[in-house]
Amino acid sequence: MATKSPSKTREKIVSAAMELFAKKGFDKSTVDEIVAKAGVAKGTFYLYFKSKDDLIKELAFETMPIMAMPSLNDPYITVSFPTLESYLLQLGKEFLEFYSENYRAQIFFHMLSLRERMESVNEIYTQSCSELLREGARRITAYVKVGFEDALLAFQIFVASLMHYLHAKDCLGFSQEYYLKRVVNAVLNHLRLSVSV
Repeated sequence: MATKSPSKTREKIVSAAMELFAKKGFDKSTVDEIVAKAGVAKGTFYLYFKSKDDLIKELAFETMPIMAMPSLNDPYITVSFPTLESYLLQLGKEFLEFYSENYRAQIFFHMLSLRERMESVNEIYTQSCSELLREGARRITAYVKVGFEDALLAFQIFVASLMHYLHAKDCLGFSQEYYLKRVVNAVLNHLRLSVSV
């Protein structure tokens, strides 16, 4: 007799939740709707998650910007990407590709609206954003002899501009590639104020 794989069942629950959360938000999506969409019993949901909040926390983390930039973990960035420009372009492409799955951006923006009311989600956001910005600034200093504060501000400008594109791409009138190149140029210009790139 064939049995269902636990990982497949969990995947179905997560996938159903992502779709519902992206469409309706966290508050308006119920566990009953999630299990109905996943085609599993309600008790099965609780085998994998203690509560809807636990599922929300997991999905919040999985849609954070730090998950969108795998090249931040490349230990040989200056070999893989010989210039800061090429490195930032790579990070930007990764970010925009990650969020091209529209549900990720929608879940991320829903999560931002929940931060005030859900302390655990706020903690995930604060911790992962701090880690992202610190690591990005550290990577900039591998290319440019600039103070950490300037590198941090430059990376904040970079990430904020990418997030703005997610939110306003339909009204910006720029292609994704053009926008990314202009953002990278703005970051490089900011750094040039302090030191030659």
